[in-house]
Amino acid sequence: MRATKNPKIPEGINASEDNPLHEFALLLAGVSGILIVVVVVLSLLVEVLVSFVPFRWEQKVTGYYEQNLVSDDLVSVVSEVEHAFNLAEFSIAELGEKLANQAGLPDEMTVSFHLMEEAAPNAFATIGGHIFVTTGLLQEVSSENALAMVLAHEIGHIVHRHPIQALSRGVLLQLLLSLITGNQDSAVLQSVLGQTGLLTILRFNRDMEHEADVKAVSVLTKRYGHLKGANEFFQSMSENSEAEWQVVFQTHPGVESRIDFINASAGEIEFSDMNVVGLDERIGQYLVLQEML
Repeated sequence: MRATKNPKIPEGINASEDNPLHEFALLLAGVSGILIVVVVVLSLLVEVLVSFVPFRWEQKVTGYYEQNLVSDDLVSVVSEVEHAFNLAEFSIAELGEKLANQAGLPDEMTVSFHLMEEAAPNAFATIGGHIFVTTGLLQEVSSENALAMVLAHEIGHIVHRHPIQALSRGVLLQLLLSLITGNQDSAVLQSVLGQTGLLTILRFNRDMEHEADVKAVSVLTKRYGHLKGANEFFQSMSENSEAEWQVVFQTHPGVESRIDFINASAGEIEFSDMNVVGLDERIGQYLVLQEML
């Protein structure tokens, strides 16, 4: 019987002609694309759903603010500067409450105003109805109207539940990132809920900023009857490009379009008496002491 030879296996039959790195790149791109779609869909879904979260839940989460911030009494005052600081904070809170009364807040919603010793001019709203104003911002406004516009803008964020929406989106992204990187430590969530974490992930998009501006314009029109002086702080943001303003620009996108909106809204209001109110003397006294240091 004639022996048969084993057939010769063609070379490369189990090997792809494509470079393995190319295949890996395609796989990585596909997985990344899917993750991006999932993140976008979940982010949009979360932002819608969290609007139905009771506001009192936000207040419970941020209860530690009330314990760690300056007390509402003057018992702990140990210097003239601290005394002036507290009085300036009271002034901001009083103005903020007057503006909030014009904003049509739901019955369960409250707002609290805090002054921060921070050179960078900024203001921001966080969950639980807490609004922070930096001492640096006070140095950039020359009238109550300008300060009121900033406060009313942040009140607008609270009314529209923007902080909880932004926070939920940020937490979702942080958790997804921790899962991808394998870091499932609870410290991730704890860092997000801290004040630094809140500032890191509370980024409002242009639609949110416009909604807050619409509310602010409405509030200022009800209180003063006009918008004269309302755009002072935002105009300063636009004209100043120094590094210390970068934080403000990150949390307040679309500055030019917002100035245009305020100016357009002001042009639609015709009042014979459009007086700009000066800053409260308590704020003025604090600024004077700050300059002396």
